[in-house]
Amino acid sequence: MLKRILVPIDGTEHSWRALEYACELVSYTRGSLVIMTVVSGRMKQHIVEFGSDCLYAQMGDEVLDAAHAILSGKNIDCTYLLENDNDIAKSILRAVGEQECDGIVLGSRGMGVLEGLFRNSVSSVIAENANVPVTIVK
Repeated sequence: MLKRILVPIDGTEHSWRALEYACELVSYTRGSLVIMTVVSGRMKQHIVEFGSDCLYAQMGDEVLDAAHAILSGKNIDCTYLLENDNDIAKSILRAVGEQECDGIVLGSRGMGVLEGLFRNSVSSVIAENANVPVTIVK
């Protein structure tokens, strides 16, 4: 039974759907959520070319604040994590053990099978390497 679920979010519609799904799961089990966002060096190049690490931490905090707003009033026990790591999948897998989670719910970007293989999508790496059940929400 899923009592503690890790939900990686990145501010996309896919991750918000995964968060809503995870909320429903824990409402049945009276479990808790670990809401996590990972900012990475790869992300820095696409957002702004001259920023500092402080800017990216602020952006990660904004994503977590949005999650907190979504969850307010739902009476769900939550832990919020902000990680800075270039390897997003590795950071998520590490958090599963550190936070003693027994499941992962994450959003899919909707890539096709071939595109996902070539781009090594985070969701496919997580699904392949996690030692707990993984639910990928489209």
